[in-house]
Amino acid sequence: MKKSNVWKKTEWAGLICIFFILMILIRMLWNSGSDGEMADIRSVNSGWYQMVDGKEKALELPAMVKADQDGKIILYNNTLNPEDKNKVLSINGLQEQPEVWMGKKCLFRYEEKDFLKNDQMRGKMWADVWLTEDTGTEPFCLIYESNNRASLYIQAPVLGSFPAVSHFQESVFSFLMILGMWGTGIVSAIVFWYMKAHHIIEKRFLDASLFMFICGLWCYLDSGFYQMYGNHGAVGMVLSFYAFILMSVPMLWFVQNTISEKVRWVPQVWIFLLYGNAILQGILNILFHIPFVHMLFLTHIMLFSGVISMICLLWKEYKRSEAEELLFCLRAFATLGVSGVTALILYWVYSIYWYDMVFQAGIFLYTSILFWHLLQKTSRDSQFRMEQLVYEKMSMEDRMTGLKNRKAFEKYIKEIQEGKLRLENAMLLFIEITGLKQINDIYGMKTGDESVIQTARCIQKAADSDQRHKIESFRIGGTEFAVIVMDPQIQPQELECLLENEVKKETENRYYISLQFGYGYLKNEDGMRNTVSDWKRQADHMLQRTKGAIYDDV
Repeated sequence: MKKSNVWKKTEWAGLICIFFILMILIRMLWNSGSDGEMADIRSVNSGWYQMVDGKEKALELPAMVKADQDGKIILYNNTLNPEDKNKVLSINGLQEQPEVWMGKKCLFRYEEKDFLKNDQMRGKMWADVWLTEDTGTEPFCLIYESNNRASLYIQAPVLGSFPAVSHFQESVFSFLMILGMWGTGIVSAIVFWYMKAHHIIEKRFLDASLFMFICGLWCYLDSGFYQMYGNHGAVGMVLSFYAFILMSVPMLWFVQNTISEKVRWVPQVWIFLLYGNAILQGILNILFHIPFVHMLFLTHIMLFSGVISMICLLWKEYKRSEAEELLFCLRAFATLGVSGVTALILYWVYSIYWYDMVFQAGIFLYTSILFWHLLQKTSRDSQFRMEQLVYEKMSMEDRMTGLKNRKAFEKYIKEIQEGKLRLENAMLLFIEITGLKQINDIYGMKTGDESVIQTARCIQKAADSDQRHKIESFRIGGTEFAVIVMDPQIQPQELECLLENEVKKETENRYYISLQFGYGYLKNEDGMRNTVSDWKRQADHMLQRTKGAIYDDV
């Protein structure tokens, strides 16, 4: 089976698991109202009436209700009884700033406190009215202020001992989105640090993680649930606005890390504009007390135009290079653009308070597309990197003996020459097996190969047994080996004797292996550093070969 098909099936399995987990969470939250305090909650949808020309006009909520000539909507209800005292009557939506009366006593009147909200923000809130001891003795009254002869859609209030549970159910979509964003952010951060620990730097995972955390924070602070039950509401709303203004910055970093270097200045300009917008709004709010909601259109314009700019930029880059990751990034931004435009239409044109759910869903889809593609790309890159490392390791290894080969020796020598390895001194020892022809003639080629392997094993064992030095061993030819001892504290004769003894123990006198040695030091007697060529030549000459040097100087 092809690896791409395996990855595709794994991806679909992951998506199906996520879907079922979400369904289970929704089911659990929905069923939470079947017992305990939730069982005491009921909808007050009947028993409502208006006074029209001195007569009662019955209503069933929810319903569209028309205001009178003074622009008021007054609804009465006499279904509450004394047993409902100390319960909570919860009214959804405060965009029309309702008043709640029990006879001549005002139980609730909406007032702006520390932070000015617009209709869309108030539409996500609700009024929790604690019923008094005299509940049931007088009619219950709802009053809405509206335009002359305008019609309002009024929902049925909820009555119970703990309506917050019901409100949580109403906000379940937003909370699932928040959990999904933060969960994706955590996974993305873990992937980034895991890859960094394995020397693979993919900053876009960190960009996506930061984006999801900021988005989740904005969704939570902007929710009606937080505005009703959260502490420090004004501070939270300010943080919500700044999270909304700046949450696009990590995604602009993401784009910068995706496109070519010559056009990275484009997202950088938008990053500066977003920072400038945040600073400007803060200054205008502090010095001139301009509410953030009155400056919200600036942020909407910048976000909309920024997304369009990134789509155009990514499209141009894709046309130029036809890179797959640019296509995925383009699709993600197109998804975000559609959801953003839809949310803006719902917000500005229709003043619908649940516009944020559309935008949250778009953000989640946007990040999911980028995240899944990034995982796919990283998986492919990691696999390619592993294959390259294996290939490189194989190309540096002598297959017969398992020692590093001549190519690895030349690379190591070059690193010493370039100063990548900081050494006070180093000893180079050339080793050659003599008499291999006689072994081949007497015992056969197989025994000759075995003698080469056993010599390599002895060299490696001797190197491993010396705990005082870092020693590197190489097979640089058919019968030729090289050993480099860093900052040597051992005499060459000691190392030669150690190697010969290891060979005798390994062969157990079955056949005779003769070794010849030649050595040289990186620094001469005056403390001056030799060139690498002189260093190798010195060791080669000391090898005292009768048929010339065993190492051809490069």
